[in-house]
Amino acid sequence: MSLPPRNPTAAYVRFKQSMVLDYDKWKDGMPYDIPALSQVTEEERDLLTDEICERSSLDWRDVEALRALATPKAIKRVGKAAEKQTDGAGIEAFMDDIESQGWTDEIETRFIEKLERAASMTGALDRLYEIAEAHPTEAVRKQLLRNARISSDETVRYSMGAFLLYLAGHVDSHYVFDTDHRPHLLNLNSDDYKTYKAAVAWLEDKIAHPKKP
Repeated sequence: MSLPPRNPTAAYVRFKQSMVLDYDKWKDGMPYDIPALSQVTEEERDLLTDEICERSSLDWRDVEALRALATPKAIKRVGKAAEKQTDGAGIEAFMDDIESQGWTDEIETRFIEKLERAASMTGALDRLYEIAEAHPTEAVRKQLLRNARISSDETVRYSMGAFLLYLAGHVDSHYVFDTDHRPHLLNLNSDDYKTYKAAVAWLEDKIAHPKKP
């Protein structure tokens, strides 16, 4: 680990302090002090880049910071997170690839792989849905339905089913708790095969008959 600068700027100190997260900061989703990075020295910029890049797995805050640091090493590390991580930070980094490369066949394939590995409690689902809503291709919709049917994560089954209802215009939000839809979504995880199959058939019918605006 690199030694800190001998005479750090106030901006460097402020940013380092913002990297110390207590429970309240974590719970409230408070980011690092990104504006401070515009005032650090080149030496401090390199030191901060090294420190964050050494982490085995990036947090979404780390991705934001590396974007702002914008050193070649920082940009490369964000690219690695986009390729390897499937949590919220990885999807956040992957959004950079979409922005720079556009929606190509290769990007779609990578996105579907990330959908396939989606898990709850990783901060990834909302970001995945943001991408899927912007690019609701046939292949993307097919993977969403597959997840709703067979994901090993019960929360993902419910959530993917709810998001498909949202894409089809049957609900105003992918956070679905109303009594008309919730029982069917819960049954996507039913241990009773007939109940489960009925829930899948219900969802497929809803998708096949989108609600017109």
